[in-house]
Amino acid sequence: MTCKGICIRHRAQRPASYGRYATGQKRCQVCSIFMKWDGAWCPCCGCRVRTKPRNSKFKQKLKITRKVHNENKNKQHLLLFYRKNDVTTNSSSPFVN
Repeated sequence: MTCKGICIRHRAQRPASYGRYATGQKRCQVCSIFMKWDGAWCPCCGCRVRTKPRNSKFKQKLKITRKVHNENKNKQHLLLFYRKNDVTTNSSSPFVN
């Protein structure tokens, strides 16, 4: 398991906000690079990529970020659900018998 240089094509830039793991980046320990990759294994060396931080400070930061993201996602879902019901109950058909 050695780096073959393929991982350079998938190198990820440091995000301006949030952390690397919160934005979906993964780290290969063999290649020592953060990358945007959908798989669980490095495309270069075949080693399993890390999807969570090892440092407790960054673990806590990731946990808070995910919690806030999920709360916002639930609020948007409820708002869409409310609007959908509001439109269907208040709309009356122009053709009434």
